[in-house]
Formats: sequence, structure tokens, C-alpha cells
Amino acid sequence: MGRRPKGLFATVREAIRAWWRSRYDNATEEDTDAAWPDTDQSETAAPRKKVFVQSLVQKTPLSVAAQDGVFSFEVFPVFRWSSREMSRDTLTTRVRQHEEAARDELLRVAWSAARACDPADPVAAEHAINARLATDGNWCFDDAQGFIRCTPSVRVRMDPAVREHVLPYRLDALTLRETEEVGGLRAERTRKLTEAWLKVISELELLGELDAHQRRLLVPFGAALADPDFRKVMEALRRERRTSTEALVAALKGARGDHQEAGLYEFADAYDKALSAFCREMGLSPFSWVDDAVAPDGSAR
Repeated sequence: MGRRPKGLFATVREAIRAWWRSRYDNATEEDTDAAWPDTDQSETAAPRKKVFVQSLVQKTPLSVAAQDGVFSFEVFPVFRWSSREMSRDTLTTRVRQHEEAARDELLRVAWSAARACDPADPVAAEHAINARLATDGNWCFDDAQGFIRCTPSVRVRMDPAVREHVLPYRLDALTLRETEEVGGLRAERTRKLTEAWLKVISELELLGELDAHQRRLLVPFGAALADPDFRKVMEALRRERRTSTEALVAALKGARGDHQEAGLYEFADAYDKALSAFCREMGLSPFSWVDDAVAPDGSAR
């Protein structure tokens, strides 16, 4: 029996199968070549080392409006450039063509970040702008020599008008802090010296450990040897104590005299002891009310 001739449909089907087999065979051969590249080609395609350069900081800053738009911040851009497709010398030359575009882009990013910052706080503005640049500031430039990446940052300075305004107040605050520190050092030194002189006096007078009454009496004398200004203060305190207690001292003195005149010597002696105890309590000499009492500086009243 003879072979039945193929129809048109069968002929087309066989042609499609033949075309598909030839395409599959070619694809398999190409995949095999790609999986096992030639050694010379792989060595030639090795990536170059990344190089870095940094643009010089411009003397003229960018002006970025601060909060409320009345004052501005002075912004100094710092551009760090890198590339894997050129040498350092070539990169140094090529970045000059892109610095102006980088400044414009930085101004766009910094403007919105600085608007929320107080004009008297450039540190906060610098942090805000750099934080924004950390997410929106990684720029790529398609140069004729290859791709160049720019990583920007900024340094921020206060508006000169704001600086001139706050300068006197900052100087006053600095003076207060320094005065406080010096005053603390001086007070500590005076305390140590006064304590040292009180110890000398107590040892020479064989007083032993001084109680509160004895310290009130002797501190003005120790202060005279420790610090001139402290001596004046303690002398003023001593005089104030005496003035405030003068009436009571006079009353005790009068009561003692009256009882002596009346022959009530026991009562007079009691008033005399009360007078001495009260003077010690107030840090005064028991005889400080006497007209010829001697003051700590050696002069008579």
C-alpha cells in the first residue's frame, strides 16, 4: 500500500516542529557558553577600585530661610564624590562640571528642612538638613567618563543679624557661669581657711571640739584671717546680731542692777548668768555690751 501524501496542515506542523528544535539547540549552546566564560574575558571585566574626592568648601555660603522667614541660616555645602569608572585625577577634574547642579539640588533639600528650625539654633538646623540629605542626598551624575556619585553634607552658621542680637546676652550668661564657678572656688577656699584658723585657735586656747556657741563667737576672728570680703560679711552679721539683741541685753543688765541695789544678790547672780548664756547663744562675747569692748580687728568700739 502506498504512503498517503501529507496535507497542508501536516506540512505546516512539521515545519514548526523543525524550527522549534533548531531554536532550542541554539539557546542551549549559548547558555552553556555563558555559564563557562573564557578566562581572559573574566579577567578583563574585573571592577575597578572606587576612588573618592571632596570639593573645597565654598567661601560664599548658601542662604536658607529659617523659621518664620525673617532670618536665614548660612549653609556651607560639603560634597564628597566617588566613582569606579575613572581615576582620582580624572574624577577631580570632572566633578567641577557637576558642582553647580549639586548646589542647586542641595538648596532644594535644605530649604524645606531648615524652615522648621529656630534661627538662633544653627545646630538643630545642621542636624535637620543632614538628616534629610541622608535619605534624599545620594545623587548620581552620568558623566562622559562614567557614573559619578555625590554624597553631600552641610555646615550651618547663624544669621549675622541674629548673632549680633544675641551676642550681649550670651556674654552675660557666660559671665554668670564663670562668676558662679569662681565664686564656688573662692567660697570653698574661704571655708577651708576659716576652718583651719578655728582649729588653730581652739588648739591654742585648749578649747577642744568647738560647739555651736563657741563657733559663733570665733568664726568672725577666723574669717578675718581667711578672706577680706568674708571678714566684712561676718563682721556685719556680728553687728546685726548685737543690734537685734541689744534690747534684751539691756533688760537683763537692768534687772541684775536692780536686784543688786535691792540686796537680792542671788537673783542678781541669776540674771548675770542668764546674760552670759544669752551672749554665748548669740555668738557674742559675754562683755560685748561693755563700752570699751575690743572688736576683732583690734579697734575699740
